[in-house]
Amino acid sequence: MARERHQQESVISPQGRRDTKIVGGFRLASALCFALAVISIGNLFDSAGQTTLVRAIVFGILAGAFAFGEITWGGRAARREEQRLRRSLITQQHALATASHGPNDGMEPARLVALMTDNTERVTEFRQVYLGATLAAIAVPFVILTYIGIVIDPVVGFLVMVLVPLIPVGIRGFMMLFRKASAESRAKRGQLSNLYLDAIRNLNTIRLLGAGQRIEDELSRQGEANRGAIMKLLAGNQIVIIIMDSLFSLVLICLTAGLTVWRSDHISLGQALTIMLLTVLLLEPLQQVAGFFYIGMGGIASQKAIKSYLGATPTTTDLKTAAAVSTGDPNLAIEFADVSFDHGRGEVLRHLDLAVPYGSRVAIVGPSGAGKSTLMGIIQGTLPPQGGHVWVAGQPLTADALSATRTLSASVAQSTWMFTGTIADNLRIANTTATDAQMWEALEQAHVADEIRRMPHGLDTHLGEGAALISGGQAQRISLARALLSGRRIILLDEPTSHVDIESEARIIDAIAQLPRDLTIVMITHRASLLRLADETYELNAGSLQQTQKAS
Repeated sequence: MARERHQQESVISPQGRRDTKIVGGFRLASALCFALAVISIGNLFDSAGQTTLVRAIVFGILAGAFAFGEITWGGRAARREEQRLRRSLITQQHALATASHGPNDGMEPARLVALMTDNTERVTEFRQVYLGATLAAIAVPFVILTYIGIVIDPVVGFLVMVLVPLIPVGIRGFMMLFRKASAESRAKRGQLSNLYLDAIRNLNTIRLLGAGQRIEDELSRQGEANRGAIMKLLAGNQIVIIIMDSLFSLVLICLTAGLTVWRSDHISLGQALTIMLLTVLLLEPLQQVAGFFYIGMGGIASQKAIKSYLGATPTTTDLKTAAAVSTGDPNLAIEFADVSFDHGRGEVLRHLDLAVPYGSRVAIVGPSGAGKSTLMGIIQGTLPPQGGHVWVAGQPLTADALSATRTLSASVAQSTWMFTGTIADNLRIANTTATDAQMWEALEQAHVADEIRRMPHGLDTHLGEGAALISGGQAQRISLARALLSGRRIILLDEPTSHVDIESEARIIDAIAQLPRDLTIVMITHRASLLRLADETYELNAGSLQQTQKAS
């Protein structure tokens, strides 16, 4: 229970909760200054004086200043909390992605995007802008009516106060009634985002399969479902506004006016005017109802979704600390000793041993699903071993050394991801201080320098989104150059030629063959041409490694 309470509170930071109180304080101060200005105006009718007029003007200016402070502080606080929430979500996403296996395995990218954008904005708008102001608005009528009851007339003040508590009770009742509509609207937005993102990602496949019309129809249906959910939510909002305005506003105004007339023998003209002008502040909670469903309910539903995601606990392994593990063999770049790993669907690696000397070239083969990518992930430091010991460059892979392990190797994946920007931008991701000469040297080693020199802008050539402006083979070789530019002495190649044409494959193989012998290379491949470059070849099957080739 304590853990769940901590997770709920962690959605909004302590600073965020303080900001909510500050915004509420600004709203309360603004309302009270307005009330004091109104009271001063009422006093003018009973005892006109320059001091009273000046007091009314001063309080009016202060009311405006506090209202400005509320808007400014709330907006800035919401932006600050957005940034913090997004950092927390990204950190959690990284933790779940790099855990042994986590509860986000089935989380679609579009839902994650919605969580980090729309949902985050709704939560901060609700908590930093709306909530504090609403709580203050609910408190204002009680303060005003207490003043009326004590200073002006107890009958008017305390009889009207009996009606005011019905407003928050009514809001709470409608919140319970329409909570399902808010959750449904959020779910429909997530489904539409997921479908739309899938369609954008797979435009070529959709076109080739002639499925454009079907996808368009599905998007149309999902869009209509989303529109219907939003309209249902907004319809509920309008119903509440009509009911609250027509019922509470009318009753409150009529009751206050009637009691004021009834008690006219006991109050002065100025006091009667003060009561009627203060009625504007009695309606303050009702003014918040208009934004309740779209801001309030949407924020609550989004907060619940974010809280659930941040509260998800990845399955991790209690790795031994660095002090408890001896250093590895100084002659080995990579060493596995009795390593096991399970994604939650059965062991992928079973008591596996592996020794990769410095400067060697090792190939790992095996059927799909045998655990080759898991093995590579452990070497990279993105997956912690669940049993046994691992050393990379003599350093033990421990709970407090995962980040350090990731700096010891550089990888080239099956499908290279290039950031939108120039070739130089993508190369400098691996080495921010790299000079043009160093980048050209790495490109020469990757056998892609000549092609880049022929491009009009050379290193400043823009790649486009997803490297759409260059070929897949060029992207793979730029990725290899990026790995070499990092200066790391362990290079990991995960099927580097599986998605390129024959000519590009030959260039990549030539580049790998001519890499300096002081580099340690571990490659996953099924290509015979790459296997010929290996000093040793291992087959991974049923969780175990068997050596099938050893250099003569």
